[in-house]
Amino acid sequence: MAHVLPLFDDILPETPKTEGIKYAGSKLKLLPQILYLASKVSATTVTDAFAGTTRVSQAFAQLGYDVICNDRAVWSETFGNCYLKADANNRHYQELVDHLNAVVPRDGWFTDNYGGLPNGGSAIHCDGLKKPWQIHNTRKLDGIREEIDTLKLNSIEKSVALTSLVLALD
Repeated sequence: MAHVLPLFDDILPETPKTEGIKYAGSKLKLLPQILYLASKVSATTVTDAFAGTTRVSQAFAQLGYDVICNDRAVWSETFGNCYLKADANNRHYQELVDHLNAVVPRDGWFTDNYGGLPNGGSAIHCDGLKKPWQIHNTRKLDGIREEIDTLKLNSIEKSVALTSLVLALD
């Protein structure tokens, strides 16, 4: 029988709550070990060079570190703006969320490529191929996504709206 050895014998630090989407490559499960290692040095600034959904950056920012966040993926900048630069409280965004929730669903790129008709809990496209989302959800996404582009939002507000849309779809 194999023995499991703990990676660290010290007590791991409390991990701050972070948000993000589930995807292969996420460092969510590594956060306790990353924070533990960082606690062993006297750094005040960290660089998250492969930030992805910014979970590591979010945790360090919540612990008071200055964070430099970077990734090649464009969506990572959106998450970084939302989680690291947005400083308004949730009530500030409520009017925007209410407006976007009232948008009329429409067919668009996401519906054409990822939406399918309900089929016993899954979704089937008219070509018979299984799709990840039911068409009523992709139509809602297409309507909201198009509306976000028509609104006069600053880059932070747009990032919050887009991140909220991605999380709602997830």
